[in-house]
Amino acid sequence: AVDNLPDPQKKVFIFQAIEGRSFKELADESGESINTLLARKRYAVRALRKRLEEFRTLLMELQLN
Repeated sequence: AVDNLPDPQKKVFIFQAIEGRSFKELADESGESINTLLARKRYAVRALRKRLEEFRTLLMELQLN
């Protein structure tokens, strides 16, 4: 699911959520604002939750059959 995210969202998600880097550090390195990076992570998390919910629904349907 992470691989399917747009590149900017994927990078922020991986660097911040998985590698544990701070938004300040990422902002300093990229030259982008912290708010921009926060928004990208928010969109990434929303997309990942949607994808996981789709997967969960599929699993539930398979269990019922």
